[in-house]
Amino acid sequence: MFASVRRHFDDPRGGDAILVTVPTDTEGAEPVRLTAAETHDALYGPGSDPQFAAAVWKEVLSAALSDLAPHDTGKLLVIWLALPRLAGTVHRVCTRLRADRSDVEAEMVLALLEELAAPDAASRLNDSSLIHAAHTKAWRFARDGLRELPSTQVEHIAQDRALTASDGEVDAPAEEGLDVQVDRPDGPDGLRTPLRFRVRPEHLRKGAFPDTDGGTRDRSTRQGSRKNRQSGRRVGTRPVHPARGLA
Repeated sequence: MFASVRRHFDDPRGGDAILVTVPTDTEGAEPVRLTAAETHDALYGPGSDPQFAAAVWKEVLSAALSDLAPHDTGKLLVIWLALPRLAGTVHRVCTRLRADRSDVEAEMVLALLEELAAPDAASRLNDSSLIHAAHTKAWRFARDGLRELPSTQVEHIAQDRALTASDGEVDAPAEEGLDVQVDRPDGPDGLRTPLRFRVRPEHLRKGAFPDTDGGTRDRSTRQGSRKNRQSGRRVGTRPVHPARGLA
């Protein structure tokens, strides 16, 4: 994510565009007009002046908040200018909590955009609060990931099936299995394609599927209508029914 933003501003075709206009305190002096590269140097260059840097950030945020066109670069410029203050936290989060770097960077960018889109952003947002929000979201995301326990159940099923296929008799009948379907959550932006896979009954923990009786019950009593299967189901709903023969 960060690399893509950097590549955008490294493109020489847009290097001469004036993106920020900073007023000066000197009476009668013309405002300072800066390109993206000059803005970056004003904030992080060796001769950076803290007072001028604060004025630059103020104008950069003001331009981003008034950036309503989908192809304007105001918000993208904020993200690019924030990267030097985010990179260290990305490294610490990934090192200490073993989070995926691309996920952490994406969470930080999302935090920046959420802060810029807040209704009260114009009255209370500054560069420090913006960076703090990105840091907080990254740490929270990584800590939440620690509570997720990985499961190797599907891998074990595949391994067991491969061993059965290699060690079993050629004409041995196929073992009875169960087809499991896990629906995606509802939502305008979420993935809606359900997950479908087949398991053997012994791989299911006792009580995990209370409506499962080993495949002896009539399928029609569990499946219901097609409309009922596709609407109103939340995450964790796992219809299970005896597996049909593979084509």
